[in-house]
Amino acid sequence: MKEQVTIRSGMLSGLGGFHRIVREERLFCAVLAHLLMQRGHNLEAFIALINNKLPAEHRLQAESLSESQVYVEFTFLRDYWDSLGTDSHRKRLLISELLGRVDGLSHYNTGSFPDDASDFNEYFAGRWGKRIRGDIVYPGRWSVAVLADRFREQPAEFRDFCRFKWSFNIKPDVVVLIPGMKPLCVEAKLSSAEGQYPTSSRDKKVFDEIFGPEQGRVNQVELQGFMFERLLGTPCQLITLGLESKHEVESVAVSWGEAFEALELDHSLSYVRNLIEQNIHLT
Repeated sequence: MKEQVTIRSGMLSGLGGFHRIVREERLFCAVLAHLLMQRGHNLEAFIALINNKLPAEHRLQAESLSESQVYVEFTFLRDYWDSLGTDSHRKRLLISELLGRVDGLSHYNTGSFPDDASDFNEYFAGRWGKRIRGDIVYPGRWSVAVLADRFREQPAEFRDFCRFKWSFNIKPDVVVLIPGMKPLCVEAKLSSAEGQYPTSSRDKKVFDEIFGPEQGRVNQVELQGFMFERLLGTPCQLITLGLESKHEVESVAVSWGEAFEALELDHSLSYVRNLIEQNIHLT
């Protein structure tokens, strides 16, 4: 007789068991953020875990932990841009200022690009951008193909313009801002590998034409470091959670088990301990 597998009525009520099989990375990131937000020693313990994996000269020292901020899916550039509303002048100034922080693009300024908004949009986004006349197109919507047409003869500049564009779209999984210390930028994976840019097959083809097959790609962690150090002017401590580190010394690899084992769970719902101790993807 064929064995049946069923989702029983009421499985989601009480101790239904979903916490044992859930594999959503964002849930585990939310739990980590929750634990780091608690009063007590969790944030201090997490920093100590990172420091134990760093050379002495790179170890982190905070001025105060009580004023720390913890973000799940850190979207600073996206939301700062949104806060400018439809002020095209300030948006152009922002683009110029941020380009000036990138070594290979610092020679560009507000006078380097068309004055008219629709022409400016066309310069970076192509034909569809020209139809937008009353506002400056969000840099995250710039076109890789259009950038390639503009800067094909300067491959390094083309790649930097793409890193600039992608920085407006990325959402580091967990970011902790601590007074007097480098921000902690966590890229977390449960079972998937680290992502790369570009992501679409069309844009990958453009990169292959310029750099060679599968060359010139930008890893997620590299892009996060670029965003913090160059565009935000604040070098961060890169952390890969559940992902083997393939980066320079500034990137620290931590397992989910190490992270949760270092943290106090008693001030959370019992569900948090059950999730951490019983989930099949963490054990």
